[in-house]
Amino acid sequence: MSSPSAVVPERPRGLAPLLLVLGLCLAAAGCTPPPRAFVIADADYSNERAKTGILVLPGPRVAAAPGAARAAARMLAAELGSRWFNVMEADLLLQASPEFEPALARAALQALEAEPIDPGLAETLLRGHGIGQLLVVDVYEYEQYWGRQTKITRVGLEARLVQMPRGRILWQGRYSPELSGYPGHSFDAATRRGVRELVRALTNGPAVAADYTDWNWPVLEYFEPNSN
Repeated sequence: MSSPSAVVPERPRGLAPLLLVLGLCLAAAGCTPPPRAFVIADADYSNERAKTGILVLPGPRVAAAPGAARAAARMLAAELGSRWFNVMEADLLLQASPEFEPALARAALQALEAEPIDPGLAETLLRGHGIGQLLVVDVYEYEQYWGRQTKITRVGLEARLVQMPRGRILWQGRYSPELSGYPGHSFDAATRRGVRELVRALTNGPAVAADYTDWNWPVLEYFEPNSN
Protein backbone atom coordinates (compact mmCIF):
# COMPACT_ATOMS: atom_id res chain seq x y z
CA MET A 1 0.00 0.00 0.00
CA SER A 2 1.30 3.40 -0.85
CA SER A 3 1.65 6.21 1.67
CA PRO A 4 -1.17 8.76 2.02
CA SER A 5 -1.11 11.45 -0.62
CA ALA A 6 -1.38 15.11 0.34
CA VAL A 7 -4.24 17.28 -0.83
CA VAL A 8 -4.02 20.90 0.28
CA PRO A 9 -7.12 23.04 -0.36
CA GLU A 10 -6.56 26.77 -0.63
CA ARG A 11 -7.92 27.90 2.76
CA PRO A 12 -10.45 25.46 4.25
CA ARG A 13 -12.43 26.44 7.30
CA GLY A 14 -14.16 23.70 9.26
CA LEU A 15 -15.66 20.61 7.64
CA ALA A 16 -17.50 22.37 4.78
CA PRO A 17 -14.54 22.47 2.35
CA LEU A 18 -13.83 18.79 2.95
CA LEU A 19 -17.44 17.87 2.23
CA LEU A 20 -17.41 20.09 -0.85
CA VAL A 21 -14.30 18.43 -2.26
CA LEU A 22 -15.59 14.92 -1.62
CA GLY A 23 -19.05 15.82 -2.87
CA LEU A 24 -17.72 17.19 -6.17
CA CYS A 25 -15.64 14.08 -6.61
CA LEU A 26 -18.56 11.72 -6.07
CA ALA A 27 -20.82 13.79 -8.30
CA ALA A 28 -18.45 13.62 -11.24
CA ALA A 29 -19.18 10.96 -13.83
CA GLY A 30 -17.11 7.87 -13.26
CA CYS A 31 -15.41 9.25 -10.16
CA THR A 32 -14.42 6.60 -7.65
CA PRO A 33 -15.11 6.97 -3.90
CA PRO A 34 -12.45 8.65 -1.74
CA PRO A 35 -9.40 6.42 -1.13
CA ARG A 36 -8.85 4.66 2.19
CA ALA A 37 -5.73 6.81 2.66
CA PHE A 38 -5.79 10.58 2.43
CA VAL A 39 -4.52 13.79 4.01
CA ILE A 40 -6.13 17.23 4.02
CA ALA A 41 -4.33 20.24 5.52
CA ASP A 42 -5.23 23.87 6.13
CA ALA A 43 -3.00 26.33 4.30
CA ASP A 44 -1.95 27.82 7.67
CA TYR A 45 -1.37 24.43 9.29
CA SER A 46 2.42 24.66 9.53
CA ASN A 47 2.29 28.09 11.21
CA GLU A 48 -0.61 27.40 13.55
CA ARG A 49 0.28 23.95 14.87
CA ALA A 50 3.38 25.16 16.80
CA LYS A 51 1.74 28.14 18.55
CA THR A 52 0.17 26.17 21.42
CA GLY A 53 0.31 22.72 22.96
CA ILE A 54 -1.42 19.74 21.32
CA LEU A 55 -3.44 17.29 23.42
CA VAL A 56 -3.80 13.81 21.86
CA LEU A 57 -7.20 12.23 22.57
CA PRO A 58 -8.74 8.86 21.66
CA GLY A 59 -11.83 9.07 19.51
CA PRO A 60 -15.31 8.07 20.64
CA ARG A 61 -16.18 5.50 17.98
CA VAL A 62 -16.86 2.01 19.29
CA ALA A 63 -14.20 -0.38 17.98
CA ALA A 64 -14.42 -4.15 17.89
CA ALA A 65 -11.95 -4.35 20.76
CA PRO A 66 -12.18 -2.13 23.85
CA GLY A 67 -9.32 0.29 24.19
CA ALA A 68 -8.28 0.21 20.50
CA ALA A 69 -8.57 3.98 20.07
CA ARG A 70 -6.83 4.64 23.39
CA ALA A 71 -3.92 2.38 22.40
CA ALA A 72 -3.65 4.10 19.02
CA ALA A 73 -3.69 7.54 20.67
CA ARG A 74 -0.90 6.50 23.05
CA MET A 75 1.22 5.22 20.17
CA LEU A 76 0.65 8.36 18.14
CA ALA A 77 1.42 10.66 21.08
CA ALA A 78 4.70 8.81 21.68
CA GLU A 79 5.71 8.86 18.00
CA LEU A 80 4.72 12.48 17.47
CA GLY A 81 6.20 13.61 20.78
CA SER A 82 9.63 12.44 19.64
CA ARG A 83 9.41 14.91 16.75
CA TRP A 84 7.43 17.86 18.15
CA PHE A 85 8.00 19.55 21.49
CA ASN A 86 4.38 20.55 22.17
CA VAL A 87 2.55 17.19 22.35
CA MET A 88 0.79 15.86 25.46
CA GLU A 89 -0.98 12.53 25.87
CA ALA A 90 -4.46 12.73 27.37
CA ASP A 91 -3.73 10.03 29.96
CA LEU A 92 -0.97 12.17 31.48
CA LEU A 93 -3.37 15.07 31.89
CA LEU A 94 -6.06 12.82 33.35
CA GLN A 95 -3.67 11.36 35.90
CA ALA A 96 -3.20 14.83 37.33
CA SER A 97 -6.77 16.06 36.73
CA PRO A 98 -9.23 13.14 36.37
CA GLU A 99 -12.17 15.56 36.52
CA PHE A 100 -11.41 16.49 32.89
CA GLU A 101 -12.41 13.07 31.55
CA PRO A 102 -16.11 13.75 30.71
CA ALA A 103 -15.30 17.12 29.16
CA LEU A 104 -12.47 15.66 27.06
CA ALA A 105 -14.74 12.86 25.80
CA ARG A 106 -17.27 15.48 24.65
CA ALA A 107 -14.49 17.55 23.09
CA ALA A 108 -13.26 14.55 21.07
CA LEU A 109 -16.75 14.04 19.66
CA GLN A 110 -17.12 17.76 18.92
CA ALA A 111 -13.79 17.75 17.08
CA LEU A 112 -14.77 14.80 14.89
CA GLU A 113 -18.12 16.43 14.10
CA ALA A 114 -16.42 19.76 13.25
CA GLU A 115 -18.26 21.57 16.04
CA PRO A 116 -16.86 24.31 18.31
CA ILE A 117 -15.16 23.03 21.45
CA ASP A 118 -16.66 24.03 24.80
CA PRO A 119 -15.17 27.50 25.45
CA GLY A 120 -14.85 26.90 29.19
CA LEU A 121 -12.77 23.78 28.62
CA ALA A 122 -10.71 25.51 25.94
CA GLU A 123 -9.88 28.42 28.26
CA THR A 124 -9.00 26.10 31.16
CA LEU A 125 -6.68 23.98 29.03
CA LEU A 126 -4.98 27.02 27.53
CA ARG A 127 -4.51 28.89 30.83
CA GLY A 128 -3.56 25.89 32.93
CA HIS A 129 -1.61 23.73 30.48
CA GLY A 130 -0.86 25.82 27.40
CA ILE A 131 -3.02 23.55 25.23
CA GLY A 132 -4.79 25.21 22.33
CA GLN A 133 -5.25 22.26 19.95
CA LEU A 134 -6.75 18.78 20.08
CA LEU A 135 -5.50 15.86 18.00
CA VAL A 136 -8.22 13.21 18.04
CA VAL A 137 -7.20 9.69 16.99
CA ASP A 138 -10.13 7.51 16.01
CA VAL A 139 -10.49 3.86 14.97
CA TYR A 140 -13.10 3.39 12.24
CA GLU A 141 -12.15 -0.13 11.10
CA TYR A 142 -10.95 -3.04 13.21
CA GLU A 143 -11.47 -6.38 11.54
CA GLN A 144 -10.05 -9.64 10.24
CA TYR A 145 -11.12 -11.60 7.18
CA TRP A 146 -9.85 -14.47 5.11
CA GLY A 147 -8.09 -13.89 1.82
CA ARG A 148 -7.33 -16.73 -0.55
CA GLN A 149 -4.84 -18.40 1.76
CA THR A 150 -4.22 -16.20 4.80
CA LYS A 151 -6.15 -14.23 7.37
CA ILE A 152 -5.89 -10.47 6.78
CA THR A 153 -6.07 -7.85 9.51
CA ARG A 154 -7.27 -4.33 8.78
CA VAL A 155 -7.12 -1.38 11.20
CA GLY A 156 -8.47 1.94 9.95
CA LEU A 157 -7.14 5.03 11.75
CA GLU A 158 -8.19 8.65 11.41
CA ALA A 159 -6.54 11.65 13.06
CA ARG A 160 -7.91 15.20 13.13
CA LEU A 161 -6.08 18.24 14.50
CA VAL A 162 -8.43 21.07 15.51
CA GLN A 163 -7.85 24.51 16.96
CA MET A 164 -9.83 25.45 20.06
CA PRO A 165 -12.33 26.82 20.75
CA ARG A 166 -13.67 27.29 17.20
CA GLY A 167 -13.01 23.70 16.21
CA ARG A 168 -11.19 24.86 13.08
CA ILE A 169 -9.68 21.84 11.30
CA LEU A 170 -5.96 22.32 10.72
CA TRP A 171 -5.14 18.80 9.54
CA GLN A 172 -6.94 15.55 8.90
CA GLY A 173 -5.53 12.21 7.80
CA ARG A 174 -6.78 8.68 7.36
CA TYR A 175 -4.91 5.44 6.83
CA SER A 176 -6.14 1.85 6.72
CA PRO A 177 -3.28 -0.69 6.52
CA GLU A 178 -3.83 -4.37 5.88
CA LEU A 179 -1.44 -7.05 7.13
CA SER A 180 -1.37 -10.81 6.84
CA GLY A 181 0.21 -13.28 9.25
CA TYR A 182 1.68 -12.35 12.66
CA PRO A 183 -0.66 -14.49 14.79
CA GLY A 184 -1.27 -13.08 18.24
CA HIS A 185 -0.24 -9.50 17.52
CA SER A 186 -1.56 -8.67 14.04
CA PHE A 187 -3.89 -5.92 15.32
CA ASP A 188 -1.03 -4.31 17.21
CA ALA A 189 1.24 -4.50 14.15
CA ALA A 190 -1.41 -2.98 11.87
CA THR A 191 -2.12 -0.22 14.38
CA ARG A 192 1.56 0.64 14.65
CA ARG A 193 1.91 0.79 10.89
CA GLY A 194 -1.11 3.09 10.61
CA VAL A 195 0.17 5.34 13.41
CA ARG A 196 3.60 5.68 11.80
CA GLU A 197 2.09 6.60 8.44
CA LEU A 198 -0.12 9.24 10.07
CA VAL A 199 2.85 10.69 11.99
CA ARG A 200 4.91 10.73 8.81
CA ALA A 201 2.16 12.61 7.03
CA LEU A 202 1.71 14.98 9.98
CA THR A 203 5.38 15.86 10.21
CA ASN A 204 6.19 15.46 6.52
CA GLY A 205 9.54 14.10 7.64
CA PRO A 206 11.86 11.61 5.98
CA ALA A 207 11.35 7.89 6.46
CA VAL A 208 13.51 6.19 9.06
CA ALA A 209 14.92 2.67 8.99
CA ALA A 210 12.57 1.55 11.79
CA ASP A 211 9.62 2.10 9.47
CA TYR A 212 10.74 -0.82 7.34
CA THR A 213 10.85 -3.73 9.77
CA ASP A 214 9.28 -6.93 8.44
CA TRP A 215 5.90 -6.50 10.15
CA ASN A 216 5.37 -3.23 8.30
CA TRP A 217 5.06 -4.80 4.86
CA PRO A 218 1.58 -4.82 3.28
CA VAL A 219 -0.50 -7.88 2.51
CA LEU A 220 1.18 -10.38 0.19
CA GLU A 221 -0.68 -13.51 -0.85
CA TYR A 222 0.60 -16.14 -3.21
CA PHE A 223 -1.85 -18.31 -5.10
CA GLU A 224 -2.03 -20.20 -8.36
CA PRO A 225 -4.61 -18.96 -10.85
CA ASN A 226 -7.26 -21.33 -12.16
CA SER A 227 -5.90 -23.48 -14.91
CA ASN A 228 -9.23 -23.68 -16.71
